[in-house]
Amino acid sequence: MYKKITKLAVVLMIASGFVFTELAVAGSEPVKVVAAPIERPDFEPNLKSAKKVVHPPYEMAKADKDCSFCHTEKDGKSGALKMDMPDLCSQCHEAKDSKKFIHGPVGAGACTACHDPHESNNMKLLRFSNINQLCTSCHADKGVFLKTTKHIHPPVQDQCTNCHDPHTENFKFQLKADGNKDLCLMCHVEKKEHLAKVTHKHGALDRPKKCLECHNPHGTNTPKMLVKDTGKDLCLSCHNSKMTTDGSKLTNMDQHLKDNPDHHGPILWGDCAVCHNPHGSDNLRMLKKPFPETFYAKFDEKNYICFECHEPAKIQDEMTTTATNFRNGDKNMHFIHVNKDKGRTCRACHDFHGTKEYPHHLRTKTSFGAINFPIRYIETPTGGSCAPACHARRHYDRKKPIENLK
Repeated sequence: MYKKITKLAVVLMIASGFVFTELAVAGSEPVKVVAAPIERPDFEPNLKSAKKVVHPPYEMAKADKDCSFCHTEKDGKSGALKMDMPDLCSQCHEAKDSKKFIHGPVGAGACTACHDPHESNNMKLLRFSNINQLCTSCHADKGVFLKTTKHIHPPVQDQCTNCHDPHTENFKFQLKADGNKDLCLMCHVEKKEHLAKVTHKHGALDRPKKCLECHNPHGTNTPKMLVKDTGKDLCLSCHNSKMTTDGSKLTNMDQHLKDNPDHHGPILWGDCAVCHNPHGSDNLRMLKKPFPETFYAKFDEKNYICFECHEPAKIQDEMTTTATNFRNGDKNMHFIHVNKDKGRTCRACHDFHGTKEYPHHLRTKTSFGAINFPIRYIETPTGGSCAPACHARRHYDRKKPIENLK
């Protein structure tokens, strides 16, 4: 019996807006299908000034009817600038191109691409009353993205300058810190504290793209801005080969799941994060809750993540007719195997990801130290039997209890 699980399965990506899906039909050209756009309002003004903002030199020029502070007659034409931008602007303003990465308009001296040199209804003499409208007036693809993508990163939805400096910075894309991780942790302080403390950190955080290995910093059609359709798809994009972590070897999980199609519930839901913390934890294999690290362990309900879903009565009730089908008459065989000082842990017999030959996610083989021995399970309509290296073949039957010779 399972407890009611409040966590929903990861939502599959919903293609929307101007996202196109190509349907390949044998012997024909791909057909482009346009999904219905997401209804998202235009950006709300956030820089509207209470009164018109006037550039001080322009204000003085209007009062004195003299524009010569910025303009001069040149080549017979009035109104020409006294010097090229940004040199003219830097006569009063601090230079905005002093760092390693410079925004294109700044590098080109096109200050007036963003700022009105005379007056504006917006703060800082900007040409738009909203930062994102200003940015997307050039970065049009991002404008479409922001209006059509299901899950937008909140700082991005608010304004681009939460992460980017509009003029110059020492980090690529004028980001205010290294965009692979440090910038993320400026807001995600709880993650920074978590990563500093946990003993088992996710190896993805040491890969070149760090946070961006898994997340798109702007948004995606998948919750948590994941770069794949489901959590499982994301995990298997790396866990598709054997690897070593914390001194132990990890299987090729992608191949394992292909070879073992009877999948555990969370795998069916496409959500590895039901059991694992994708950033890291203090538990074995980055599990969200504890699980014994050894083949034998004293039974304690609190040490098993399994009971986040499964009822502990499956192990705790010595005699039962309902808690489990693994019983000999009403004698609970889970209790006999697990609920003791030297109890076998669940993974001694079960594979938590997927199996093929046996029901109930039973392993074909199990490891005990350096030995990898077969379980040799045989199911019957009312019970079954196994003959691992632990003991000779022993039987159980729910209807007619079997007395096994020792």
